[in-house]
Amino acid sequence: MAENPVSYDADADDKFKKAMSEAIESGLDLSFSMGESVRIIKKESAKNFILKGSGKYPPLSPGYAERKQILAPGAPILTGAKWGMIDEGEKFHGGGMSGKLKRSIIQTTADSIVLIGKRSVEFGTKAKSFGGAPYPLYVQEGTENKDGSERMPARKFLFFSQRMVKQIINTINADIANQL
Repeated sequence: MAENPVSYDADADDKFKKAMSEAIESGLDLSFSMGESVRIIKKESAKNFILKGSGKYPPLSPGYAERKQILAPGAPILTGAKWGMIDEGEKFHGGGMSGKLKRSIIQTTADSIVLIGKRSVEFGTKAKSFGGAPYPLYVQEGTENKDGSERMPARKFLFFSQRMVKQIINTINADIANQL
């Protein structure tokens, strides 16, 4: 059975951490495989942004789902809706899909964080909402109400799937083998 591209696997994280520790201990310049790792992360992460239904993500709140359907009908779950204006007739104007978070992850934009070292990669986003809120953090980690109850559940867009870890480990191992 094919792996669901939108599934978080803590075991994959552990395997990735172990492989990175071994790569660091090698002392070799692994810039090439670190760059290739970014390409793999971008390619695999793109799958998270095309999901039309909830998949394994918690569904959107009824209120937000309704607004999103009006502002950005058919937008995938991880694509935020731009907020529009409501006129006196209670009709929405403006809106649409922003796609800022998606672009910052699967492309290279001013909001992308991509730092490639000899044995390290820093990858992420500094995208913010139109109001300046750290929207990606809210999506990745979820939010709470003032009373501590869950407001918005986490919908991780960056994580290591088993497939991604296997590809990255193979890339690093090939790079090490080529240098020995």
